[in-house]
Amino acid sequence: MRNSGIPAIVVISVALSASVASAAENSPTYNEDIGQILLTNCASCHRPNQVAPMSLLSYEDARPWARAIKAKVTSREMPPWFADPQYGRFSNDTSLSASEIELIIAWADGGAPEGDGPAPMPPPFSEFDWSHPSGTDPDYVYEFPIEWHIDADGETPNFNLFTPLSFDDVMKVSATQVRPGNYAATHHIVTRLTNLPAGTKLGTGPAWAGGPTVDYVPVRDPDADPEQLAAAQKARRARSAETEDNAELAAQRARDSVGFGPYIPGVGADVAKPGQTREIRGDKFGYMVWNLHYQATGKPETARPSVGAWLATADARTIVRTLPLDETTSKNTQLVAPPPLTPEERRLAGQSRQAGQGLNPLLEPIPPGDGNWSVTGVGAFQNDSLLQSLFVHAHLRGKDFTYVLTYPDGREEILLRVPNYSFDWQFEYELVNPIRVPAGSTVKVIARYDNSRSNRLNPAPHKEAYWSEQSWDDMFLTNVKYIEANND
Repeated sequence: MRNSGIPAIVVISVALSASVASAAENSPTYNEDIGQILLTNCASCHRPNQVAPMSLLSYEDARPWARAIKAKVTSREMPPWFADPQYGRFSNDTSLSASEIELIIAWADGGAPEGDGPAPMPPPFSEFDWSHPSGTDPDYVYEFPIEWHIDADGETPNFNLFTPLSFDDVMKVSATQVRPGNYAATHHIVTRLTNLPAGTKLGTGPAWAGGPTVDYVPVRDPDADPEQLAAAQKARRARSAETEDNAELAAQRARDSVGFGPYIPGVGADVAKPGQTREIRGDKFGYMVWNLHYQATGKPETARPSVGAWLATADARTIVRTLPLDETTSKNTQLVAPPPLTPEERRLAGQSRQAGQGLNPLLEPIPPGDGNWSVTGVGAFQNDSLLQSLFVHAHLRGKDFTYVLTYPDGREEILLRVPNYSFDWQFEYELVNPIRVPAGSTVKVIARYDNSRSNRLNPAPHKEAYWSEQSWDDMFLTNVKYIEANND
């Protein structure tokens, strides 16, 4: 056979180049196919100063990450979404369709070309990193007065600080948001409204037992008038007794104390539907509690959270309400409190994440090694209502959640299944079509927890897991948002 004189490696190289060029030519492009998918489903987190590690707002941002994007969407790790598609349709579902995933795979495999058409425009975003879909900043912003310092190692226990409310009337809002100030170092923030107990005032004291001394904690008021103090305590006992005898009154007081909402990973602005509003009751409360929980990142951090509110329009009349679900264990045992910890045990718990730290009388602890411990929460609707959203929250042992609606005639309907709960991404599942719920209906959620060694995230499978807001413990927090049907 005659030698053509052309080295085989050159022939192969030319062939490969032609193949790559052909693949790129036929590949989806960012401008025509991929950009809008990323902007619609990923940009709320993947933008500057948000929780995600990189921005995906432009081709220049996305191109270096093409293969990583392919891997994450193929495994369905991203975008994070955990609802079983067999049950319910949710307006905040960011999961990708099979065809969208195929497009991203083909784009990455084709060399991630930009394309010739115009690039899709990012949605509007707040100049100051708020997450309202309109891209606007809040009408009302209140920043926590001090900056919190977080150690590089160990765990900061959950704690409460207090600030005076800056308004004394009813604030009607269409949306609220808690902005953490430091996404990486923030485990969660919850806000609520309160009044300081008689005989106390804001001052300087420990953030938690054995913790640092800071401002904005309740301390004894040495100038309190004894007679006024006795009268206030008597009135408080009377209100407590009244609440115990009246479930509806207790529920109303719980609703009134709701503040600007929580921050947990995955939660941005809480936006009401058009014509609906929430009320923040500055007329009933004088202070806001900041329930703060930070986590170590390996380096010293600071955080200064803030809250924001977008005011409702004058024609917004329908009030959004929240129904918490009362919980029992699978054994229907009475609620019990874990044994109190000594200051030294608290210190060691904060360092090791190995000990339970109970803050409130909650549920029976999860036995060591139990991979299917169950908790059930139940709530009842007193009036005809429209159910709008479902919320679930647990810590590292959370396994799965199922919401079930039971109608007065006994019919049951599964509203939501979260078969693989993720501590890192937590959602309020917003129904596309609100569900009409007759008075007398009940909604329950069954949650399962894995306290076994097979749970790779379990901080201590050999120990009982108590219930508290500390991340080395666990939590059961569920509720539904609804409006009364006569107001729809």
